[in-house]
Parts: sequence; C-alpha cells; structure tokens
Amino acid sequence: MLLLTKAVNLLDKWLPPVITRVSDLGMGVLVAMVLLTVADVVLRRFFHSPLTFSYELTGAMLVLVVFFVVAYAGIQKSHVSIDILTSRFPPKAQAITNAFVYFLSICLFGAVTWRSIIYAICFLQQGRVSGILEFPYYPFAFAVAFGILLLALVLLVQFLNFINEAVSK
Repeated sequence: MLLLTKAVNLLDKWLPPVITRVSDLGMGVLVAMVLLTVADVVLRRFFHSPLTFSYELTGAMLVLVVFFVVAYAGIQKSHVSIDILTSRFPPKAQAITNAFVYFLSICLFGAVTWRSIIYAICFLQQGRVSGILEFPYYPFAFAVAFGILLLALVLLVQFLNFINEAVSK
C-alpha cells in the first residue's frame, strides 16, 4: 500500500507540469492555426490569392492542438462522464466502479498509443509526406502517441487513487 501511495505521489508531482507545458504548446499551435486561417481568408477575399497549403497545414496543426491538450483536460477532469447510476452507489462501490472504468480506459488508450507508434514507424519507413508542402507525416503520428500516452498516465494516476480509495473504505 505504501509503495502504491508513493507511486501515485511521484506521478502526481511530475506529470501536471509536463502536461501543462505540452498543453501550452498546443495552445500556441492553435493561435498559429487561427492566424493562418485569418491570413488565408484575407488573401482569398481581398487579393483573390488564397494560400494553397493552408488546408493541409491547418489539418496537421489541428492534430497537435487536439492531442497536446487532451491530457490537460484529463488532469482538470473536464472530460464528459455520466454518473446517473453510479452516483447512487455507496462510496466504496463508486470507487470500485470508477477504478474498473479507468482500468478499461487505460487499456484502450494504451492500445491507441501502441498502434499510433506503429503507424508513425510505418509512415517513417514508407517516407509518407503531405501532398503540397511535402512535410513528413510521422512526427504527427508520434505526437498523437505522445498525447495519448500522457492521457493514459493521467488515467493511471486517477485509477490508482480510486484503488487507494476503495481499499481505505
């Protein structure tokens, strides 16, 4: 039990600052994406000369925004949850149910991380690049894996907290 508590405390200590920095990076990319879209609209509207690469670059940037921010939402516990049924359970049953759901979530996001890494390696080996700007796809697939891995670690901390809660009640 003491080892479990130490593990949770260690993850709780270093994970939020890392996730906050990654989220800040995602928000910076969002600002750049907005500026790119505004520039594209202005150039298209007033100069009849749109940026040919804006759609492609915006899509790539969106990947970074979404997957660099998803773990931050996990830390803030702002993901959607429905607890109509479980809110009526006794506290220990709620903790056990939550632990089970978080365990399944960790398994799911662990699998997504694993497959994203494999996908990124395939992109790297095949030399897949975008159509217009010809930037490689593999860094974005690795970014997906990294963001989902951070989310899985957040879920792991919350899972361990629910286990501690279930054991202590």
